Amino acid sequence: MSNPLQVRISRDGNEIGSYPSDEVVRLRLNGTLKETDFYWHEGMTAWAPLTQFLASEARRKLAEETLQRKLTDAEKAERLRLARERAKAKEEEDRAVAEATRIRMEKERGDRFRCHCCRTIFSQPKDHGGTLGFGLLLIVASPIILWITYKSAVDSYRPSPGGIGFGSWLASASFFLGLRVHQLLQARK
Repeated sequence: MSNPLQVRISRDGNEIGSYPSDEVVRLRLNGTLKETDFYWHEGMTAWAPLTQFLASEARRKLAEETLQRKLTDAEKAERLRLARERAKAKEEEDRAVAEATRIRMEKERGDRFRCHCCRTIFSQPKDHGGTLGFGLLLIVASPIILWITYKSAVDSYRPSPGGIGFGSWLASASFFLGLRVHQLLQARK
């Protein structure tokens, strides 16, 4: 770190002290030094009014601040550029992941099936032909069951009310079970 510039101050022809340059500015601002004072530092050929020194110090400070601001702006620009690069890389990575997911999902769709009623995914579709046949058989068999139980109860010498009730229940149950199986299979198509 360089030593600050030492400035000698004189008032009314008498030297009153030697101060670092930033201390001279502070002393002038608080009123210790006056506008009518003169200054001299190494490298000068003659004494000059203190107002000149204050003006040159103000210009120097402004130049330092501008340089610092430019450095800060350059740092901000670099950070912004790096952030944009990271965002672009992240976007490309997200795109690659999305594309890989899309390809995987398309491949799975080719190997998988989805149920229309419950949205379940399965690998092989079920053959509902046997179940459909069973449901239709129950629907067709229900009146036959009802007829057999009724006929046996009516034709016997001792009527059995339990036979007719059980036959009616069995016929109704087989009919509605067959109807429900048929509805489920229709919904899956």
